[in-house]
Amino acid sequence: MKTWCVVLLALLCAAPAANGKSVAGFTPGADRVRIHYLEAGASHAPRTLLFIPGWRVSATIWSQQLDYFAAHGFRVVAIDSRSQGESSIAVGGNAPEDRAGDIQQVIASLHLRHVILVGWSQGAQDVAAYVDRFGTDSVDGLALIDSPVSAGPGDMAANPGFMKVIAAGLATYAKNPRAYSDGMMHAIMHAPPATTSFASLDDEAMKTPVDTGISMLVQDLFTTDRRPYLKHFGKPTLVIASGESPLLDAQRQMAKALPHATFDVIEHAAHAVFVDQPAVFERKLEAFAEALPTHAGRD
Repeated sequence: MKTWCVVLLALLCAAPAANGKSVAGFTPGADRVRIHYLEAGASHAPRTLLFIPGWRVSATIWSQQLDYFAAHGFRVVAIDSRSQGESSIAVGGNAPEDRAGDIQQVIASLHLRHVILVGWSQGAQDVAAYVDRFGTDSVDGLALIDSPVSAGPGDMAANPGFMKVIAAGLATYAKNPRAYSDGMMHAIMHAPPATTSFASLDDEAMKTPVDTGISMLVQDLFTTDRRPYLKHFGKPTLVIASGESPLLDAQRQMAKALPHATFDVIEHAAHAVFVDQPAVFERKLEAFAEALPTHAGRD
């Protein structure tokens, strides 16, 4: 009897919270890494939102969306990408093309159904790599948040000012990662989510080793042209950009290259548009989800 009580308690602790409050867990990724996630909402919900964060940012950045969408009938999962937050630190294999394997494993291991895959910043590179590697059979829709997919070396000519800022920042990050991380967090949002603070976001970012962080960013932005991946986006895709983005035109052009895209801009928001304008972001994403075909993805 004692054994069954322990098993039951473990199952209850791992189950998604029905009241909209998120619970934490771990699930296998690819290459033997372990992926940490936050989850809210009912497992039998008709739609699932899978949130992929940006560079060195943990799943806690999506706290407002976990609460909102769980309360509005969605199953919601937000992950710490490999080498970020509480997920395993991978010695190698930290490119978007590697993280794509983690996304596929998360979908399979958690038995996610009717998934809308939402990637912000670095997460947009991960979503593009996922589509190129695995297609769109397992998802109903996709969302790319405030980031065009990388043109790799081509961005050095297309967006020289932005790429120069990124490259120069790597030297600062290498010398003083804590100060760099704090400056980054203050730059990408006007204020943190109500449930967290700049200090806690900095702490989470510091869990990524500096050398790993540099490798990740270089592979995100400088090494691979992911624009050819766009033609494989066979499901409806929502592109949301910040009105303040230095890459606004590039995102607009990306939307034009996607087969089934809706493009929208959120004003008065920095890079983390869902933090600065959560109600606007949530309305746009919810409307997109509600407009999707009922049985677009794989059960």
